[in-house]
Amino acid sequence: MAKRTKINHLICLVTLAIGLIIGGSVSASVSEVNTRTAPVIGHAPVVSDVTFDKMTPAVHDTVTATPTITDEDHDTPVTSLYQWQLDGKDIPKATENSYRLVPGDGNGKKLTIMVTPQTDPAITEPATGIAFTSSPIITQGLAPEAVAVKIYGKPEVGQLLTGSYLYHDSDTPKDLEDTSSSGTQFEWICSRSSSKKTLATAKTYTLQDADVGCAISFNVTPRSISGIPNTGAQAQSKALNVIKAVPPPEIRLFNGNQIGDRSGPGYNIEINYVNPGYGALKAIVFQEHLRGPEKNYPLDEVKVGELTNSHSLVTDSGSAIKFGKNARSNTGATISVYATLHFQNGKRLQGSSGYITLE
Repeated sequence: MAKRTKINHLICLVTLAIGLIIGGSVSASVSEVNTRTAPVIGHAPVVSDVTFDKMTPAVHDTVTATPTITDEDHDTPVTSLYQWQLDGKDIPKATENSYRLVPGDGNGKKLTIMVTPQTDPAITEPATGIAFTSSPIITQGLAPEAVAVKIYGKPEVGQLLTGSYLYHDSDTPKDLEDTSSSGTQFEWICSRSSSKKTLATAKTYTLQDADVGCAISFNVTPRSISGIPNTGAQAQSKALNVIKAVPPPEIRLFNGNQIGDRSGPGYNIEINYVNPGYGALKAIVFQEHLRGPEKNYPLDEVKVGELTNSHSLVTDSGSAIKFGKNARSNTGATISVYATLHFQNGKRLQGSSGYITLE
């Protein structure tokens, strides 16, 4: 087909009146008329395709559509008419070439745009083409989330740890959590330097001897029953350092032969303990407690290799401390002792004795 051309006509009317000589005069006039043609009948513009800058948009994303428009008459397109649709239904007020998804638009719905091309009607008619509906793109919802992930329990060997979290979904309507065996996933991770090891895949875990030294964390990957996407990002608890529980020292008080020089009522004390690698024993701080009437006496401190107030040498075999001491209470009183062992690395072990009656 030959290229159609628009023409601007300049029509000049020249009227020359010559001749009627009336009263011995000649009259002449020239008129020039400038006119423009009406729009030429040509071809309507055509949309052949629409592309999107995002093919899997999620809620809160903005999608921009770019139509491919041709015109057989080579007319320049003007602003097209747009109408976004969700599952085939018009979205109110969504009449620009860009659209921002709102809650409720996601979760696998079909998003399309209807484009009606236009050219300048003053140049060619028809200036409006047939509406073109794009191929659908599938929307994404908001992935489920695991929040407030925590560990309950003591990070000590033999203790049961329980993982806790809150499931959250921001879609409208909300997608429920998949609590089946293939749904939300759990993982207990032991981290040592740059290495990581999975210890268990349940909500609870009992710490083992091999876990000592681990920085253990509880990890949750949330999964919903419905919605796209239905799997969220893994969330992790704060890591806890696993230790082996150290038993409290066993403290025994007894009468009998006083260790050291006896001067008034006194007692012997023996402290059996396990040192879990805390280093040398620095000091023993203890407090005598009187029963009936209840009374706590001021703290006393002794050190290995030194003498107590009864001139008893404080000895330590590495697992047993022994010394004698003058009591603050009188003969016949019933007492107990609470002791704290202080080590060079700053660690402590604490324990208390049973009651004895001073003789």
